[in-house]
Amino acid sequence: MMKAVEDQDDFQNDYRLIQAYQEATQLEGDGLAGLCPSYLELSEIETRYEEQTLLGKGGVKAVYRTFDNRTRRWVAMARLKDGRGPEYYDLFVNEAWLTSSLNHPNIINVHDVGIDSSGRPFFTMDLKGNTTLGDLIAAQNRSRRSLLQDFMKVCDAMAYAHSRDIIHLDLKPDNIQSDDYGEVLVCDWGLGKLVSQVEEELDGISSTEAWDNMTLLGEIKGSPGYMAPEQVKSGGVKDHRTDIFSLGCILHAILTGEAPFTGDNHSMLSATTDAEIADPCEKYPSLKVPPSLGAVTLKALAKNPDDRYGSVSELKEEIQRYLDGFSTDAEAPNFLREARLFASRNRTPVLISFLSLIVLTVLSTLFIERVNELRQSVLNQSQLADQYASEAELANEKYFETLSKSKEQQLALSESLIFSTNRLKNRGIFDTPMKSIREAKELANHAYALNPDSNKAKYQIFALNIIQLNFAEALKEPLEKGSLRYPYVQLAESFPEFNYDRYRRPSLDELTEFLQEAGEIDLEQSPILERILSYDASLRGSKRAYERVVLQFVKYLNPGEEVIALEALRSRSAFRLRSAGAIRLIADPGGSEQCVLRYLIPRSLVLEIEEEFDLAQLQGLGITKLDLTMCPNVRLEESLSLPSLNSVKIDPNHLSAELLQEWVTSSVSFEIVAGPSHVLMQDQ
Repeated sequence: MMKAVEDQDDFQNDYRLIQAYQEATQLEGDGLAGLCPSYLELSEIETRYEEQTLLGKGGVKAVYRTFDNRTRRWVAMARLKDGRGPEYYDLFVNEAWLTSSLNHPNIINVHDVGIDSSGRPFFTMDLKGNTTLGDLIAAQNRSRRSLLQDFMKVCDAMAYAHSRDIIHLDLKPDNIQSDDYGEVLVCDWGLGKLVSQVEEELDGISSTEAWDNMTLLGEIKGSPGYMAPEQVKSGGVKDHRTDIFSLGCILHAILTGEAPFTGDNHSMLSATTDAEIADPCEKYPSLKVPPSLGAVTLKALAKNPDDRYGSVSELKEEIQRYLDGFSTDAEAPNFLREARLFASRNRTPVLISFLSLIVLTVLSTLFIERVNELRQSVLNQSQLADQYASEAELANEKYFETLSKSKEQQLALSESLIFSTNRLKNRGIFDTPMKSIREAKELANHAYALNPDSNKAKYQIFALNIIQLNFAEALKEPLEKGSLRYPYVQLAESFPEFNYDRYRRPSLDELTEFLQEAGEIDLEQSPILERILSYDASLRGSKRAYERVVLQFVKYLNPGEEVIALEALRSRSAFRLRSAGAIRLIADPGGSEQCVLRYLIPRSLVLEIEEEFDLAQLQGLGITKLDLTMCPNVRLEESLSLPSLNSVKIDPNHLSAELLQEWVTSSVSFEIVAGPSHVLMQDQ
């Protein structure tokens, strides 16, 4: 006991430990800042949302990009547009509540709903890319199978919503976000409601709301072109089958590039009421719409809701059956059709069975003949020995002959693979960039494995690395300086640290600097640079600020033109191109021979070009609006197809409406406007 007392007397207090204990337990002053600085910072946040940048506007609300100081991330904030008063508050808040009640990977997430300092409601949601299913359909750079897979994800989302007794009532491609990495989100639930809920109409709101978001509010609600007949008719009963009709319209757009109802507002609403829809297989023969999908589309678009699919799941199962190689129920196939589909989806087993049957027949015939020969021939042992020796010698000779031929066949196959690689690299990259490069790499590697001495195979691998901006790999075995391809090596040597691939891409600053450097090295490499641009653009889910890269490539195509500017306007897909001189927007022969602005997926384009401009350079561009009022020297001497065009603005002093009427074609009706609003001519 005495020993313990002595030990206590020897103990000395450490003032530092006492101070630390007090700071930790009191949680104030320096102690609080030292122990939990993040908590302190969160508690001091006064303004939650900052740095609001407009992303786009609809008929009722505007969406902004804003920073959430509490969660430290960028989100999208929806607000009522200026001028939308209290009569819209419930509609807006109910959209937020309804969307937040849905928890599905293919439905946009709502994070926060509140009232701002001015007493107006807002809500925040996921900030995603700016590409919609409508953009992908208009761009025509995705395969039909890929778009159908996106469509099935939309079906999954709607099947879930319907299971919660919620319907959307405004399904259309522009309300579906989709990117190149497979994410699909159903957005804009402003017209959505519970099926059991009695629909309340807002007093004082026009029955034909502004068309800037293609949505009507009042007695008629929805987007013309994608509405069901019951949405147009007064007193029409709307339920989950209304959404199925809209899904049928989206499927029609995927298969044909346009909605089943087109034209002006009145004609679209009238056509929707009649719901007389032509078979897409017959109306669009050049598109080769599969009969099974055409039948599915027509069933989903039946005028009578009872004749449509009973659920979204049934519609999705039909699409899945088509993708798996089976017939659809809507098609009602005969025996021959089923047999062809069976053979198509089981090609390898069917081929093996067929070949096995042939081999078995041949072997049986040979065996019978051999037995008959043995019965009729009696040979002595020496004769048999001589015969077997001769056969062995002949077999040995045939072996070496076959071995030699095998080597020749390998070389021939290598050449064939190189040829296919070159086709994918040169043309396929402009249609399906990611798929073409992936398959081209496989073919080039196989060709090299068959013939490691092939300079052609080495070059194809080298060129594919250049297109992917994997210069580090390309420079491991560079071409000699005397080669015609040496300029590619010069490009790579300027950026030897580039080692990018499909999953890792350069920053926009790096890519812009590379294109600028390319202009200083060699001005005759636009075809390979366009391939680099095509591949890179296909890998970027968001095209935000990508106009900087495209502008640098336009400058490369127009050396000496110092005054060239390309800028994004307020809309996410609207751009203005300015130039003091004549300008070229198509790469040299060997490129895609298409307008390079398409890599921005523009929907609206304003041209301000002082010198002569050949409008045919816009051939095939998926724009809906074109402003030429600031182009005093437009030239057009050949047919120009702008498949999605619906409006052209001109200065009659510089360009005649008759010239555009004669040469410009579109899959939809387009109007020609003088200045801000005066319509000169309506295309029919």
